[in-house]
Amino acid sequence: MKERKFSRKELKYYARMAAEAYVNDPVHSYATKNEKIRKKYIYHFMMERLSTSNREDIIYEDEEKRGICVWRDAHNEYDIFDFMLCPNWVFLCMYLPNTIKTLSAYSHLDVKVFPENTKIISPVFTDVSHQGKGIATRLIKQGIKDLTAQGYKLGLEAQNEDNVKFYEKLGFKVIKHEYFEKEKMHSYYMIYEGE
Repeated sequence: MKERKFSRKELKYYARMAAEAYVNDPVHSYATKNEKIRKKYIYHFMMERLSTSNREDIIYEDEEKRGICVWRDAHNEYDIFDFMLCPNWVFLCMYLPNTIKTLSAYSHLDVKVFPENTKIISPVFTDVSHQGKGIATRLIKQGIKDLTAQGYKLGLEAQNEDNVKFYEKLGFKVIKHEYFEKEKMHSYYMIYEGE
């Protein structure tokens, strides 16, 4: 678990990693069709997201800096002021149409399906050159162990059916499924029930 704040250099490092890891994410693919622009946009979006995590969330970091897993309060909804606190907020303004489409897609998400006192995974990613080596699994399992011991309920929201199968192996169960026609996006809400 991370007890310190990310430096600006670390924020940039992980935002670059996320840009590669999330390039085919359904929300970002919907919001930004051009892959090259999408990577740039995700970089700036993740600078905002991780800057917010830096203040409020529980972060697990691979010791060799090959990935991270962020757990946040399911009912903590971000607003425009979170963007303003990001070191790169001005760049998100340059991608205003992409930001609006991304936030519009995320606005469908129903945090009310999660009980109070629930921490959700948001986000988790590893360096693309190290995917498939169990890094994300290890970080998630460490979070499950620590956070359930502290009395938290755990959940997540996924858009990809393959990810659903991965999380089911870790003890999560789908409690709600939605499909959004405009974005061609699935949303699977999952709660941890134990392995």
